[in-house]
This record gives sequence, C-alpha cells and structure tokens, in this order.
Amino acid sequence: RMQQDEIKLNSTSLVYRYILETLYFATNGDSWKRNKNWLTSVNHCTWDEVDCNTDDEVISLIFSSNDVVGTLPKELGNLSKLALLGLGSNSLHGSIVSEI
Repeated sequence: RMQQDEIKLNSTSLVYRYILETLYFATNGDSWKRNKNWLTSVNHCTWDEVDCNTDDEVISLIFSSNDVVGTLPKELGNLSKLALLGLGSNSLHGSIVSEI
C-alpha cells in the first residue's frame, strides 16, 4: 500500500510532466536543438533545459537559441517555483499570457 507522501509526490511529478510536455508540443519540441530526455520516463529534472530544486520543482527553463517556435502555453503559469525563463534567440510569437 502506498503512503500518502508517495501519492502526493507521484501526482506532483505527473503535473510537472504534463506542463512541460504541453510546452514541448506547443513549441515544436521535436525540432529543438536540445531536447534530450524529453517525453521519456526519466525524471523531468533530467530533461534538457530544465532545472529543478531538491524537491524536483521546476525553477528554471533555459531555451536560448534552441529553435523553439510557436506560442508559450498558459500552463507554464502553473510552475509556481519557476524563477527564470530564458527564451532569447528563438521564433516565438504571440503574447506571454498573464498566467506566466
């Protein structure tokens, strides 16, 4: 039987993965220069361009010069610990939504 903390950790991890995967699909992640480990079963904190704190919460996403194209999804606003979002030298369009 799983302990409540294990369930919470697994649920949190699933939420982070969902948000990051939404970003991947919204910005043509298959064509990024650096996308190692994305969409794999390994911990999301090991995915290229993703940095986490010791609790596996996403604290920065650095996508500078990574061929990121499209519009940032509003789901990024749910990364409550995100302190740094590096997006320079890409082909993003549209507004940064208020959720971010």
